[in-house]
Amino acid sequence: MSAVIAGLVQLAGVAGVRLSPFWAGAALAGVLALLIGSGATAAGVHLYNAGYAAADSAWREKALEAQLAAARKDLQEANRAAADAVLRARAIEQQAEQERAGTDAYVDELTRQNAALAAAGKPNACGLTCTDLRGMRIKSAACAAETGSAGGPSADLRPRLRSVRKTE
Repeated sequence: MSAVIAGLVQLAGVAGVRLSPFWAGAALAGVLALLIGSGATAAGVHLYNAGYAAADSAWREKALEAQLAAARKDLQEANRAAADAVLRARAIEQQAEQERAGTDAYVDELTRQNAALAAAGKPNACGLTCTDLRGMRIKSAACAAETGSAGGPSADLRPRLRSVRKTE
């Protein structure tokens, strides 16, 4: 170390500056301290950034895993909903087919009734019978109410009157 200080004193003398060995040693120690301090600071900043990057990447990984889990859950729910929709569509199609078959049978029955009425010489403009009208809850003057039905000529209204009196 003393050789380095002696070299600094001679180099300063060549430059025209008179430098004592103490100040040459102090300058050398200051330069070395500055180099070591800046190196340590750079290493500390590098370690800090590396730690921050590692923590940030771990956080991002967890966030992506949470998003992936949510997306998988949404996909499962969408698949269940699609399966339910397919089952509902099949049930609706079956019900529509049953109703179509029932409607076709009803139309065939009406056609036969009209053919029978036409053969008997009685024209039927509508094709609906009294049973059809009662099924649709349509009151017609052409159709008498069934015996015992509410509001018919032979309907007994006394039980209804008793129930109304009890509630008053």
